[in-house]
Amino acid sequence: MSEKETGDPMQEQSGPSLLPEATNEPTGEMASEDIEKIRRARDTVGRMLRYAVANPTITVPDELIANGVDILRMKSDTCQHSDEVKLWQTYSQLAKLIHPASDISIQIVDGIKDTVMAPQAKHDGSAGSKLLYWFGLNSGMNKLVSRCYKDLTQITLYLLVFVSLYVVVQCYSVLVADTLASSSRLIVGIESQQSAERLVNDKTPAEQKAQVESASYMLGTQLNAASQALVDLTKPLKNIPFFRLSDSTVDALNGCAQNKDFHITIKESRNFLFGCLALEREYALSAHTVMSRYVLPLLLGFIGATAYVTRHTLYRLSSNSYVPSPRGMLTMRLCLGGLLGSISGIFITSDAKEAEGFNISLTLTALVMGYSVEVAFSLFDSAIERIKAWTRGLRQSEAQGAEAVESPKQ
Repeated sequence: MSEKETGDPMQEQSGPSLLPEATNEPTGEMASEDIEKIRRARDTVGRMLRYAVANPTITVPDELIANGVDILRMKSDTCQHSDEVKLWQTYSQLAKLIHPASDISIQIVDGIKDTVMAPQAKHDGSAGSKLLYWFGLNSGMNKLVSRCYKDLTQITLYLLVFVSLYVVVQCYSVLVADTLASSSRLIVGIESQQSAERLVNDKTPAEQKAQVESASYMLGTQLNAASQALVDLTKPLKNIPFFRLSDSTVDALNGCAQNKDFHITIKESRNFLFGCLALEREYALSAHTVMSRYVLPLLLGFIGATAYVTRHTLYRLSSNSYVPSPRGMLTMRLCLGGLLGSISGIFITSDAKEAEGFNISLTLTALVMGYSVEVAFSLFDSAIERIKAWTRGLRQSEAQGAEAVESPKQ
């Protein structure tokens, strides 16, 4: 989504601000709609001229300053046709000169400065009152500035929440993947140890027999620990709806947890332990697959979208061109980012192996799709156009073939 698409339509307007301003102009019979528009345009020119003159990076021609001063001294009810032409010409020149700032953003900058430079905030000192003031909800603040504060707070909270969720889910996914890989190595080690156990008999020296039993016991204990780690990692997920297990599976897992014994040899517990571990690994693998293919790309898409909104907002603030976004636009932008991130997870990791860590290409793709949704949708549009062209070519080929068959008959 481009900056133009994400900005407030109020910022793109070609006319002056329609916000009410204090004025000393006469009201009553002479205060017609045209006079009111001229008054607002004059106030807008005054703000824009002051901003342009005060900005050291903007060079204002002397003629433009003179025209602006003449307009500010002009009375709305005595404005002639030539004066109105001069008013709108000056407005047009100033709008181009101060871009990307606008009349709305200048009012926001002035309101923020007034809020910062004003005396101590009017609240009773309680924590709730201070929190309301921090969120820009105090009644003494200009409504436009209050809306700006709420938008900035919302963006900051989105960024903190999505980054925190991503760190937690990523750490969990890595732990599950490492535990699955560890249990796989232990199973391979136990299978190798079985060959040594078959060679043990009554003629085997006691020392060698003790070494084989000790190695088998150690592997069994480690495998039991890995099994318990899988249980502990997946236990919090059982209350989540789409991770919920059937009653029979839950009973089987509970039976495994109750009947495990750390002090029996691997020979006596191998079959039971292997059965429990297979059940636990299957559930842990399913949880890891869901996390790595769907949840993490979804969060990365949200993070990419939030990063774009944050960077876009910081640029607007630094250039004094920030205006509050239309209602719901921020949420829609985040939802698009999450949607594209989850789509990238579905397609890129469809052949992922069970214990592989998070795919770097998936990380970058989901993040980029969330950050630049217009690029992703441009790719979709291009693919759809190619499919349309291919189907048109097929229809033309079929039509030409039908004509070729009919020609000999004629």
